[in-house]
Amino acid sequence: MDGTALRQLMEELGALREGHFLRASGRHSDHYLQPARLFESPARAQQIMAELAQRLSGLGADIVLGAALGGLLAGYEVSRALGLPYIYSERKDGAMTLRRGFNIRPGMKVLLIEDEVQTGTSIREMTEIVRALGGEVCGIGCVVDKSGGRLRFDAPFECLLSLTVTHYHPRECPMCAQGLTLEHSP
Repeated sequence: MDGTALRQLMEELGALREGHFLRASGRHSDHYLQPARLFESPARAQQIMAELAQRLSGLGADIVLGAALGGLLAGYEVSRALGLPYIYSERKDGAMTLRRGFNIRPGMKVLLIEDEVQTGTSIREMTEIVRALGGEVCGIGCVVDKSGGRLRFDAPFECLLSLTVTHYHPRECPMCAQGLTLEHSP
């Protein structure tokens, strides 16, 4: 599924909308995005994530690392498509960490998966975990790159859809200045 078809599907599902939205952070955004809606249909999720897995298949990964909560299902589906073990990181006291007995052995090549990225913070945090345990990040994948392609990582990066999502402090929001109705993100 190419980016145009994925965008159309997300719009049909209500997973991608343009407008004036209030984010949980209190900031305003010109898009509402919820890639989790793609996983309402297991068959659809499997098909979409198999495309991402195929793009990342030549990187020699030993294991897939997803980020809870958003990247949990995406990572699982990529690992399944590649036939690789799967683990995930999660936040504890604000820090990204491996729990539940998950481990990365020294020398392992790790493929990082997220549902969406905008600043790359969770990818950088997962990279730190991998490196601290002696592993190597061999690739990074996500469903949606909300930076519009501006992010740069130290490993090959693949996304299924790239778009530019802009966030504003409420006092600096041009949509407020235009008088556009502010919607709460569902």
